Amino acid sequence: MGTPKQLLPLDGRPLLEHIVGSACDSSLDRIVVVLGAAGDSIRHRVRFGRATVIVNERHALGMSSSLHAGLAALGEDVDRAMVILGDQPDISADLIDRLLEAHAASGRPAAALSLDGLLHPPVVLSRVLWQEVTSLTGDHGFGQLLRERPELVGLLDAEVAPGRPIDIDTPDDWRRYRGSAAGSPS
Repeated sequence: MGTPKQLLPLDGRPLLEHIVGSACDSSLDRIVVVLGAAGDSIRHRVRFGRATVIVNERHALGMSSSLHAGLAALGEDVDRAMVILGDQPDISADLIDRLLEAHAASGRPAAALSLDGLLHPPVVLSRVLWQEVTSLTGDHGFGQLLRERPELVGLLDAEVAPGRPIDIDTPDDWRRYRGSAAGSPS
């Protein structure tokens, strides 16, 4: 993309700053932001509010190492964690709170967004699943685990505009997102 995607400009601020701001505005008790590649550059260009920032020095080992680092940064008194990716521009404080409520209401150890029957982050994970998540390696995340065991997951139907990507993985995703956002208020 030419720049870390977390720093892509959105309404005059870096993309990650929007996402962290939503987390800070939600009912989450603690917020831990895990930075990897380009962590120093990102740290100096993003305002993190009340979030704690840690750097995953093992980021080259894949996405799973960031999950491990984030969970390890939480105290023993934490019963559940929400994993929010730093490339999801439409994550709002309201969505975070609704996903927490869906998790509590489901009685299941996990909750995730459902879009056309597919699971998407953010994901809420009860501590009972953390051991399984910390056994993941490489670029494998919790998604594979939850797809293999859907009985573990409470669902919240995602509301995404047609053609609008739920996360930004490629330059085409960013162009589609920006194109679909052009007609909507910011």
